[in-house]
Amino acid sequence: MPNGADSVDVSALDSVDSGLSWQRYVHAEPVWGTVVTFDLRGPVLDADLAAAACRQAAEELHRIDGWMSPFRSDSAISAIRSGALAVADAPKPVREVLDACAELAILSDGAFDAWRQPGGVDPCGYVKGWGADRAAEILVGQGFAHVSVNAAGDVTCRGESAPGRGGWRIGVADPRDRQQVIAEHLVVNAHLATSGRYELGDHVRDPRTGQPVTGVDSATVLAADGGLADAWATALLVSGPAGLARLGEHAASAMVVTGGQVWTIGAGWAASASR
Repeated sequence: MPNGADSVDVSALDSVDSGLSWQRYVHAEPVWGTVVTFDLRGPVLDADLAAAACRQAAEELHRIDGWMSPFRSDSAISAIRSGALAVADAPKPVREVLDACAELAILSDGAFDAWRQPGGVDPCGYVKGWGADRAAEILVGQGFAHVSVNAAGDVTCRGESAPGRGGWRIGVADPRDRQQVIAEHLVVNAHLATSGRYELGDHVRDPRTGQPVTGVDSATVLAADGGLADAWATALLVSGPAGLARLGEHAASAMVVTGGQVWTIGAGWAASASR
């Protein structure tokens, strides 16, 4: 279930090293047409308990795929797209996601619209962040307070990456060179989502016109809610810097990159030395 807008890889820049006493457990789960990585950290980690928690989180991601993927003929979303299932009869999580997407279409002035997609309704531009949040909640609920869930560029973080770090320092790739990091942000119990054109070029379309998006290279949004961050990153890829004003209180920070220029709102952005 790939995102509606190609999300650039972002990564935790803080590692458990330099004599720090924390341990680390990492699990990579193939799902949604990508790989979702669970990164668990703490003073002491029981490998068996960590593996069991990751299995539970992975099972949730596969359930989400079964509900939300427009690329699976057996999903609830595909049944809605074909007319075989009414939204009112869909599973509760599907109804909740579609309700959120409807609200975001209004808030973004149509720059994000799950219904105006080729083939019918497609909530993927919201679901990856929403799903990463749900996986993180499972891991935290199993007793792992310091975790990140990296869904191929959409990163939910809880706790901190190492003692005294205060959160997770996440790097965002330069859309002109994915091997370089253009900016960093300390993510504290929140979600960072980045959408960009990158290798897939002008594959993202403005739902209001149906035309390819060509003027914006990447958009990154930090918000407490993963689905909201994911959808607003897609919307900003469509609307560009002009759309930053519409974010208001819906996100903590955002960054738009186009033509080598960077626009940001909110605090916490730091230029990377690797740029």
